[in-house]
Amino acid sequence: MNGQSDALEIERKWLLHCLPERLDGVSATLDPQVEVLEIRQGYLSAATDSDFQRAINHPPDPEEPPQVGRIRSNRCTDGTTRFEHTLKSGSGLVRRELERIISAAAFEAAWPGTLGRRLEKTRWRIREDGFIWEVDRLQEPAVVLAEVEAPDQATVLAIQPPAWLACCIDREVTSDPAYSNAELAFRQGLLGGDADRSAGRAGD
Repeated sequence: MNGQSDALEIERKWLLHCLPERLDGVSATLDPQVEVLEIRQGYLSAATDSDFQRAINHPPDPEEPPQVGRIRSNRCTDGTTRFEHTLKSGSGLVRRELERIISAAAFEAAWPGTLGRRLEKTRWRIREDGFIWEVDRLQEPAVVLAEVEAPDQATVLAIQPPAWLACCIDREVTSDPAYSNAELAFRQGLLGGDADRSAGRAGD
């Protein structure tokens, strides 16, 4: 969320039946093209058009705890942690998105508001052929997903998954709302017995 203009996320997503062998175990840490993140993310109330406009016109301070959207903690292999706040809307191939960095204190202050709408996952980011492939292995529900973004619809629709990934694909789920991160976080809340669906969806 840069506070200057709107942005679009143009992305395809696939459900995998297993984690690619390339990413299994310690091999990923030895591959300079692979970055590994341990992620915690949770969902607040869904962002409205006015929330987007307010963020563009009056960028919030990094110390200000988010009230809507998604918050995420990214722990890197070097021991550092980055905290993010994202506003998203829409579904499927093209979605509206604004993102900003927030402080650890702002993240922790907002975290209780995500109760019942949280998930944890390991993410592998792989740079290949000009694209960044992201493979997520969720803890609960036990799901493995792969995603790739591109600057426009024609480009993203023409992308073919690389061989190391293609062999693990079950099916494409770009337009299946059941495999959005937000829906999976709600499902995890149901599994944990503390779900609260009153806040609505907050994007992916």
